[in-house]
Amino acid sequence: MKEGSGTGRVRVFQYLHRPYQVLFFEEDDLVLLVLALILALCFGGKFWILIIPFVFGYASLKRKLPRGYLRHLLYATGLVKLKGLPTFFEDKFNE
Repeated sequence: MKEGSGTGRVRVFQYLHRPYQVLFFEEDDLVLLVLALILALCFGGKFWILIIPFVFGYASLKRKLPRGYLRHLLYATGLVKLKGLPTFFEDKFNE
């Protein structure tokens, strides 16, 4: 977000460690909410009822666990690759 034209100044957020929020949903909660809405639109029925418990259940689980636990769990299952790290299944690597 540039300020002015040609000044070279860049505006930075006050708290860099805080994730983006819409109302009280963080960005990963919003992704789950949108995915749940898409499933409800496609399949209908009971999926509409499951949206709220699904999103709030994930949020309460996320608050109970240490920060970054769910991302590392996805890394351990091989679903997500963490930046700068080898895959989880490699035994040896050189730094």
